[in-house]
Formats: sequence, C-alpha cells, structure tokens
Amino acid sequence: MNRFILADAAKCIGCRTCEVACVMAHQDAQSSTVSARTFTPRIRIIKGSYVSTAVACRHCEDAPCVGVCPSGALVIENDAVQIREANCIGCKSCMMACPFGAIDIVTAHSDIAPVNVVKCDLCQHRSAGPACVAACPTGALCCMDGRTLHSSGVEKRRRAALGEFA
Repeated sequence: MNRFILADAAKCIGCRTCEVACVMAHQDAQSSTVSARTFTPRIRIIKGSYVSTAVACRHCEDAPCVGVCPSGALVIENDAVQIREANCIGCKSCMMACPFGAIDIVTAHSDIAPVNVVKCDLCQHRSAGPACVAACPTGALCCMDGRTLHSSGVEKRRRAALGEFA
C-alpha cells in the first residue's frame, strides 16, 4: 500500500497553514521570497459553508494518472506517485484522470521543463516527513501507510463495539 496524507475534516479549521508549509518546503534554496505566481502548494484547502478539509494526492495503488501519462512523467517509486519533471509534456492527461482533482499543471519556473506537474510528493526530500503534517496546528493531517490504516480501523471498530462514537 502506498502512503498518503489523510485529512480529518472534523479537525480542519481551514487556516491554510498546510499550504504555506508545503510551498516553503518545496521552495528553491536560492529564492527567499514567494510571490502569487510561485505560490503553488501541493495540498489544497477546500472550504464549504460548514466544513473545510485538505485535498492532496492519494498516491493510488493503481494510479490512473500514472496509467494515462504518455511520457512517463509520473511513476510509482518509494510507495508514492512521483514526478519526473523532465519527462512532462504538459498534456494534462494526469489532471483529467485524477479522481481527487489533486494534480495541477503550471508553467515552469525552471529551465528543466516548460511545464511542471504539481502534486503531493510526500516531501520525500525531507527526512522529517511531510511539511503539511508537521505544520498543521490542529492535527487534522496525518501520513497514512498500511500499518497505520490497519490500526486506525481496528481502533474504530473497538470504539464502535464499546459504543464510543466520538
């Protein structure tokens, strides 16, 4: 099972701290400022009337985005869907195939490729794990893997059996 970021809408306050942490974690070391043009978070907060929650790539096992990519720009590596920017041709097939709407294509800010795929990469460049999870002030985000998901399911079933629904 691939790892992914899970958002708890009951805890999310819509503060967008996760978006800022994501942008800062992926910012070039040479650049110290972020502009509206370069602010491209890989996680997004969706706000409704009464609830808000984060949306990010779910790193699907049989990822539709990987399957439709004609140039091999998206691959499954290290238990996550990863980007090979130099291979991206900007066709937007991955955007259309993603069932979660978690992929964007933006004009590149580098000389590597004319466009960039912007999606959660689980901050694989950080030893401390995803920046969004670390920055969330309410603990609404967590990084799930097979073991964590299984233990979460066991705990939910235990609480349901005891009548603890909160």
